[in-house]
Amino acid sequence: MPKLKPTQTEEASRIVRACITGNMELHAVNEDLLATKMGVTKRTVQNRHDRPENFTLGELWALSRTIKLTPIQAASIVLGRSLTSGEIKEFLML
Repeated sequence: MPKLKPTQTEEASRIVRACITGNMELHAVNEDLLATKMGVTKRTVQNRHDRPENFTLGELWALSRTIKLTPIQAASIVLGRSLTSGEIKEFLML
């Protein structure tokens, strides 16, 4: 049986999870610390990781400060896709 292509929502969720998980690991931020900084419970952080489309804007702001997202990562999260090299060049030229 052929492998099904992930939906657009699942693709976007994977991008968000990759950015968050990578930066949490890079900056040694665990779920407990992240929950405290975001003002939510650890379970809420886990739920948001599983279903990133449920993040509120305030939660994303706190998350981005805590795990030190780059502007490119933040843009990828908002757009739900990886940025192309042309988009990154354009962004840097602004």
